Amino acid sequence: METVDQLLSYLSWRDSKSAILIFNKNKHFSKVLETIKTALEKHPHKKRGPKIESDTRVRYVMGHPNDHAREIFMTVMAFDIPSPTQ
Repeated sequence: METVDQLLSYLSWRDSKSAILIFNKNKHFSKVLETIKTALEKHPHKKRGPKIESDTRVRYVMGHPNDHAREIFMTVMAFDIPSPTQ
């Protein structure tokens, strides 16, 4: 998942918490949620998780790219943005 790689690349060694917010304007929100979980399960820096906090919020523990022993708590939150009615 390129988004996870990009976020991890911004973090310094001292950073231990991060978040990804996803705003879905398309249909099939359930498919988006499943894609998030599938992508993070396969990520090479994933150490533990997911801890499911709600239907649209999950937390993983990732290893820092430059020091895998350093743990980063990554929360992913997804929001469904309904189409305006016309």
